[in-house]
Amino acid sequence: MGVYHQGGIVPTQVFLSKQPDATQAVWWKTYMPPIWLLNGKNEVLRTEDVAGMAGSTLLEALERIATCDTPADRRNHEYLKEKNGTYLVAPLSTTWLDPYLENKGLDGLRFREVFRYKKHLNLDDLDWGEDGVWNTLKRVIGRRGLAAWRVTKSCDRP
Repeated sequence: MGVYHQGGIVPTQVFLSKQPDATQAVWWKTYMPPIWLLNGKNEVLRTEDVAGMAGSTLLEALERIATCDTPADRRNHEYLKEKNGTYLVAPLSTTWLDPYLENKGLDGLRFREVFRYKKHLNLDDLDWGEDGVWNTLKRVIGRRGLAAWRVTKSCDRP
């Protein structure tokens, strides 16, 4: 259990430290890592802990800080050449995000998964009251892992 409980925190933080465009990182529904793990990147990467934030409030916050999407971003790694990038880090067991992750349209936020670490068990988002014991355990264990998504939005371009 010790290896899995929040096991994806350090690997995800190391991943973010190597992203040339990472300037915003939002950690939702999980433990926020120590920023010293960014190895100097903490001077340009703003890390925000919103673990207990409601999903709708999270989307509003991401809308304010997301960078503009370009068609090339969707097909390759051109986004790494940009100066600013917003990343959302959240457990895969957070089902509230599911309807938003598949947005390929022109409106709203877009989430591009760029990192996944499966050896992560999130015990900080257990909802016994709403989901019940069995469904909560099934979700948390069956969908274990931590992911990072690059978050963009449609913007009017000249």
